[in-house]
Amino acid sequence: MSMFCGKCGTQASSSDLFCKKCGYALEGESEFKEPAKLPQLDAVPANEIQRVRKQNTKSWKMPFLVIVAVLLLAVSAFAWLRNGSDAVQGKADTARGNFANPSPSEAAAAPVSTDVPDASPSPVPAEPAYIKVNQVDSSRYGDGKVDVYFSLFADQEYQKEIEQMSLSKEMFKVNGQAVQGLSLVEDSDTVSVNLVIDKSGSMQDPPTTGVSTSKMDLVRLAAIEFIDNIPAEAKGQFEILSFSSYVPSVADIPFTSNRNAVSLKLSGVASDGGQTALYDSLTKALYDTNEQQGPKYVIAFTDGKDSNYGSSVQSVIDLSKQLGIPIYMIGFGEEDDNLSYIAQQTGGEHFFLSVDDDLQTELSRIYDTVFQRYVKQYKLTYLPSQKVTPGQEFSFVMDMNAPLRQARTASLTYKRRLDSNSIDVENALFNYQVHYAQSVNLLDFSSVQGDVQEGSQFYNNLKKRIEVDYVNANAKGTPKVIDPLVNYRVDSISPLQDGAYKIRFFKFFPVLLNNKQVYEADLNTYTLVRNGISGNWQVSDFGRDECSIYRDRSDPGSLCTDNGVKKLYSGNPWPN
Repeated sequence: MSMFCGKCGTQASSSDLFCKKCGYALEGESEFKEPAKLPQLDAVPANEIQRVRKQNTKSWKMPFLVIVAVLLLAVSAFAWLRNGSDAVQGKADTARGNFANPSPSEAAAAPVSTDVPDASPSPVPAEPAYIKVNQVDSSRYGDGKVDVYFSLFADQEYQKEIEQMSLSKEMFKVNGQAVQGLSLVEDSDTVSVNLVIDKSGSMQDPPTTGVSTSKMDLVRLAAIEFIDNIPAEAKGQFEILSFSSYVPSVADIPFTSNRNAVSLKLSGVASDGGQTALYDSLTKALYDTNEQQGPKYVIAFTDGKDSNYGSSVQSVIDLSKQLGIPIYMIGFGEEDDNLSYIAQQTGGEHFFLSVDDDLQTELSRIYDTVFQRYVKQYKLTYLPSQKVTPGQEFSFVMDMNAPLRQARTASLTYKRRLDSNSIDVENALFNYQVHYAQSVNLLDFSSVQGDVQEGSQFYNNLKKRIEVDYVNANAKGTPKVIDPLVNYRVDSISPLQDGAYKIRFFKFFPVLLNNKQVYEADLNTYTLVRNGISGNWQVSDFGRDECSIYRDRSDPGSLCTDNGVKKLYSGNPWPN
């Protein structure tokens, strides 16, 4: 069918809006098979043609159509652009493994697909994780580095350990800052374990009535099984420190990776009927373990009944925190709250065993909980921003933002470890305290002789006190027995210009006064110098600065009268 102008009959195409001859608007015209009889163009007056053209230019039809056409084009273009943008967004986010906004380069590179739904994919929420900090090594704090050893768990009770994940240092922040390094311990470090073995007289007893197996047998078996349960490929070295009345000056076996030698030595450990210097032994184990590099901890096998002069529960905890070494306790016989308290306060754990337990199962569980955790743990190194001196506290918050797990610790506070000289001096004073107790109780100056500077006034006074004064007192039936310490601590340690060190040392212990038990608090000052031949630190001088006697916690204290001290103790003597 053809289209013709409704006014002049001129043939037109379907795309024409106006007649090419007369200018008449063709919109809405009918299609005709035959043109209508219309007057010739020449017969139409010129003024009539002009009138029609003017009328058509004023018509509303033309701008309306143009506006409609523009709107339709705009809507189509917007829909096309929106579909294309959504497709780029979805594909870029999927490729990145998360659902963050793509960069312009990613959007430009991604293909456009109009069949992608308009809605962006929902983000996959990360599951929570819980960080258990096992150890903080601040020995390199002066060099701007702190090493944090930690494990990851799926629960707040630290019972469900998370299998090793592919983690990178970019996923961690400490105090909101990037970290310097992250590695698996099994790939980088050897785990050092100090086995502290109780062989006191109480260990000869069975753990419960009606049982023939002694606690010593259980301890020996437990320690051997512990070593044997460790896979051969695991990196580990071990020290054995057995004790009874006094902590030994040297370990049974110093740190070694020879597990056969360790097991053989353990099989020969037997009770000697002595007392239980547990806290002194834990103290020595901490000092010995401190000398090892990398992850480390102390694990003690004992019935927990400390009975000797020396270190206290609190002093062990303080030293553990200072050195950053956790303590794990395996107790036999009756439960002991002190064992649990030490383990909890130092970042370790307490286990209790008896003959009623399936020993093999329990020891395997302990292995999984303790040694395996230290082998499979992570080591993070960060640069501390806090400027603290040795012995001062520092704190940090650690964040982990992995693709599938997120974790954040509370604010954790530790003390910057002392320099190696200060630790050696503290260790020397500890040895002096242990050996002094032996000398007084055994009336043998030779036990402490090596811890004192020969030729000093203090050396001569101490020798006379032990070999003359205490021996004479013993001959009269009043032997001097060193009282067990309730608490002691190093209040301060400072180097002197001549290379010596001065330590202010607090002691708190029960004493008998007029046949009544009271408590004495002493603040003493020790000076230690290095022996030029052996290189060991020795006590060269001693002074008592403050001394108070207390009947109980409500007593404000009275001045000691037997040593010339004229100043009451200025602090709070009672342990927490």
